Amino acid sequence: MHKLDQEILRWIAEQTDSNELKAQIDSANVIKRDYMRTGYFIFFDVAPETLPVDKALSLVSPDILSSELLDGAGTTLFLRNGKIHYLEIYARGGFFPKVLESYSLAAPS
Repeated sequence: MHKLDQEILRWIAEQTDSNELKAQIDSANVIKRDYMRTGYFIFFDVAPETLPVDKALSLVSPDILSSELLDGAGTTLFLRNGKIHYLEIYARGGFFPKVLESYSLAAPS
């Protein structure tokens, strides 16, 4: 897993009270990473023994701030059947570099 992916997942875990989500994040392994020039889709597999997340849980995903991005970037973590499925990282101004060197994560605007 890339550093940016890890930091995004860690940020999400710090924002939630869901022990189920935290356990899934701790056990997440990347099974596929697709670069789309405007961002990434990162697909995960989690330990089968992890419990599903409550359907009412509202996930908070960070924004990415960087001088390397025209208008910053957003992130969204998607679930399927209560389990982490994939993370989307998307540029707001077009291009997202394959490797983002300098960035910070912030609460979504």
